[in-house]
Amino acid sequence: AALAAAAGMRRPTLLLLDGVIKPENVGSLFRSALAFGVAGVVLSPGCADPLYRKAIRASMGAVFKLPYTFAPHWPEALSQVKAGGYGFFAPPPPSSGEH
Repeated sequence: AALAAAAGMRRPTLLLLDGVIKPENVGSLFRSALAFGVAGVVLSPGCADPLYRKAIRASMGAVFKLPYTFAPHWPEALSQVKAGGYGFFAPPPPSSGEH
């Protein structure tokens, strides 16, 4: 019962992607975000285009179901996300190699 009450009080959550350059990774992250009930995705200027064919394929169509935006003023956009009352999740960068 306590978990159900806590779930009803959640703030909408956004997924923030910073510099994810591989379209396959962008698509996979969209697919996961949709599965976990994320409200939308905010992409930094260096991210791959979610409408690129490889991203669409990896997302299994999630890019058409989940709202997203590119944030041209990064990282200032993070303060706008917070001010808008959203919670956000930003995966940590990999320790080495491309992402």
